[in-house]
Amino acid sequence: MTREEEANELINIIIHGRGGQGGVTASQIIAEAAFNSGKFTDVHAYPSFGAERRGAPVQAFAKLSKKEVIWDRAQIEHPDIVIVLDETIITPQIVKSINNNGIMIINTNKDPQYFIDNFELNDGVKIIVADVSQLAMTHDLIVEGILVVNVPILGLLTKAIPEISMSDLKAIVLKYFGEIIGKKNIELMEKSLEIMRISG
Repeated sequence: MTREEEANELINIIIHGRGGQGGVTASQIIAEAAFNSGKFTDVHAYPSFGAERRGAPVQAFAKLSKKEVIWDRAQIEHPDIVIVLDETIITPQIVKSINNNGIMIINTNKDPQYFIDNFELNDGVKIIVADVSQLAMTHDLIVEGILVVNVPILGLLTKAIPEISMSDLKAIVLKYFGEIIGKKNIELMEKSLEIMRISG
């Protein structure tokens, strides 16, 4: 197997957010939805090492393997997909870390072209954006004063990983949050797809 083929069998995801935004929960939902899809042999989800302080930049990781068991639980340095819950966290280093032909999903009201113009992207990196914060505010999806964007933004992931369907995500969201809160999150997952913009 070539290195490129091997890379296609393992999808590395980093979620960038702030403490209290639920990045770790999002990574767990991704991993469980991927496994339940039947398209992945092994999945892992875990937080970055160290204490999480409310409001401080934090990372969470998900690894999805189509063929092999995942033994490596090290922090991901070069992700295939980056999900950004708070665009103020974005740095040139985060953008440059994304693998060639990777995907960056951003909660923002800016156009994808803004990030193309203002950051040095690796070859073939695609930008997917949606103003998920506005969706959460409009639909009053707020917990302890924080807009809930960690689950609604996952609707966009179905464009990045076709193997994970909206049905796969919905089942796990309902499992985590129950009928009332789960359905509200699912509604915004679907709406995020309606308002998304993709580069290129």
